[in-house]
Amino acid sequence: MTNAGDNGHMTARPEVPRYNVRVEMPHISGTSEWSAAAKALQQGLAEQASLLVTERQIEFVTRQRRDYVRISATVEAAHVAEAAVIMWAVLQQAMGEDATGWDTAAASAEIRPARPVDRQR
Repeated sequence: MTNAGDNGHMTARPEVPRYNVRVEMPHISGTSEWSAAAKALQQGLAEQASLLVTERQIEFVTRQRRDYVRISATVEAAHVAEAAVIMWAVLQQAMGEDATGWDTAAASAEIRPARPVDRQR
């Protein structure tokens, strides 16, 4: 028995675009709180399971006497705006209720199309 419209061919799931997203956000509390905030954010990111956000990397940078966190990830999304929203949601969840030490208003993001994944033949 065949279903209506079944021509005997399997159709592959349409490929969802992938984006490389990098967010940089300054820390606004003092130096003594920096270490604890950085560890908490790193742990929050590590504890999250997401099929949409993969290849996460986190760097801690000091530049011009300010501490920053730089988070990079690959995000599956329909378009660039959705990639930004997904990444921001992941960061907010990782920060949890202790987001007060992060200058979220000064955060910046860079989003680029990811290279296509090599397909096995």
